[in-house]
Amino acid sequence: MPTVKLSAIVDALQAPSDEVHAFLDKQTGEVFVLWDDEIRAVEDGEDLDDWPEWQEGDIERTQAVQADEAGRFAPLPDRFEIDEWDMMRDFAVSLDNEEQSQALLNAIQGRGAFRYFKDRIHELSLADAWYEFREEQYRQVALDWCQANGIEADPNA
Repeated sequence: MPTVKLSAIVDALQAPSDEVHAFLDKQTGEVFVLWDDEIRAVEDGEDLDDWPEWQEGDIERTQAVQADEAGRFAPLPDRFEIDEWDMMRDFAVSLDNEEQSQALLNAIQGRGAFRYFKDRIHELSLADAWYEFREEQYRQVALDWCQANGIEADPNA
C-alpha cells in the first residue's frame, strides 16, 4: 500500500457535514468523501442515468465501496467518533490564564456549546490558538487511526 498524505486524512476528518463520509482507498492511498445522497442512491438501486454526468464517478465509487468485501476501502472516523467537545474542553484546560480557561469552560456547558465557545474564543482573542490546537488534535486522531489500521502516513504531506 502506498504512503498516505496525512494532510488529506486530516482534511477529510474536518468535513463540515454529518452527510459526508470519508474513506481511504488502500490500493491507491487516495482519500475521498461520499455524500449521503450518493450512498442512498446506490442502496436504493437508482439508475446512473438519473444522475448528472459530473457525479457519475462518485456514484461508481460508492458502488465500489458498497461492494467491497476485501477491505480495500477503509472508512475514516466520523464526527460521532471524534469528540470535538473534548477538544474544546482540553483547550480551555490547557490555558495558563485561569480567567480565560474558566470562561471557555463555562461556554461549553449546555445547549449551544459550540456557538458559545466560538464566540468566546473570538472575544478573548484566542481564535488563532484554538485553531492551531484543533488542527493538532485532528492530526493526532489521524495518526492514531493510521497506526490502528496499519496505514503508513506521511506527516509532512
